[in-house]
Amino acid sequence: MHSGGNRIATSALVLSAVLLLGACGDDDSSEPSPAAGSGSSASTGAPSSAPGPTSTRDDEARVLAVLEAYWDERIRVETSGDFASADYGSIMTDEAAEPTLERYRQLATGNFRRVGKPELRDHSAVVTGDTAVASVCVNEDEWGARADAEIVEIEPAGWYAESHRLRNVDGTWLIVGDAGTPDGFAC
Repeated sequence: MHSGGNRIATSALVLSAVLLLGACGDDDSSEPSPAAGSGSSASTGAPSSAPGPTSTRDDEARVLAVLEAYWDERIRVETSGDFASADYGSIMTDEAAEPTLERYRQLATGNFRRVGKPELRDHSAVVTGDTAVASVCVNEDEWGARADAEIVEIEPAGWYAESHRLRNVDGTWLIVGDAGTPDGFAC
């Protein structure tokens, strides 16, 4: 029989591993990064150097809305601890959502929930035809965690870039996977 302290320590180790793996992107280098000038970019942190046609600006706005919806849902689910309520259906393909949902199943077994809130800045979108890369700078230092009502100490990591690949599927932009950070995007 395990003592409560061992369960919390084991849960803390599992949480740390899951959170670290969750923060690491699947730097999918098989998807080429748009070359300078081949797409249009938008950033809420800095103006685009060369705006594209109106339809591209509209697409950039839609891509950024998907990125913001992803983070809204992630923060809502992880701070509530109600992992079964996760609903990424309107912003991610099933294949892209599955690793997140699997991570949530692991977190639910340890009664984990996040406390506080991450900082997000410098949202950016690079659209090339029916594909896009959306990026954001993230700082999770103030977004801690609890397991079985005990605070789990997470090593501060500071700011990092997180990027997602999106595809326009029948007029709807959906996250299809993680992406490498586009050239020129830094946190």
